[in-house]
Amino acid sequence: MEAKPILMAKIILSVVVGGFIVLLVHLFNLLILKPKLLRAKLQRQGIRGPSPSFLFGNMPEMKRIQLHSTPKTTSTSTTKEHVSKSDHPVAIAHNWPSTLFPHLERWRNECGPIFLYSTGNIQLLCITNPEMVKEISLCTSLSLGKPSYLSKDRGPLLGRGILSSSGPIWADQSKIIAPELYIDKVKVGLWLFIISCFLAYRSH
Repeated sequence: MEAKPILMAKIILSVVVGGFIVLLVHLFNLLILKPKLLRAKLQRQGIRGPSPSFLFGNMPEMKRIQLHSTPKTTSTSTTKEHVSKSDHPVAIAHNWPSTLFPHLERWRNECGPIFLYSTGNIQLLCITNPEMVKEISLCTSLSLGKPSYLSKDRGPLLGRGILSSSGPIWADQSKIIAPELYIDKVKVGLWLFIISCFLAYRSH
């Protein structure tokens, strides 16, 4: 009779240890092995990028670059205020990507127009070559390689629209939005945008 509780305890302990080992293997595959294999596959094709840190990827470096670029933005805004106060026309800067995404600008200069970086265990391929973007946009395949987290994890935020969907859902969404991008409607929308910006500028 005493052997039965000991046997049950051993079985429960074995199940717990086995479950813990399976969980460790799953986490290792999800957080380390799978991203490393994907990164190695892209690197074999000549695509390189900044070296990621363990678990966090390139997020610490992104924050550091953003902090270093903040004083420049502040000084630029101070200069613009000074120029506007002296009744001189304010020059409109169009280099907003380098202001909003300074890490992408730096990595583009270091690694070229196509590079790889990671946020946690998610590997991101950044393409800044216009010809390559044009070639991708002309692809007729419905399998667009959209990451699953856009529709699963961020589904409540992004919905199932053209930005997050792929396959037949993307095809339906593109048919809905295509008529709004005809050149005549774009011209009308452009003038509305210019007038709205002008009114917003005059109001300040």
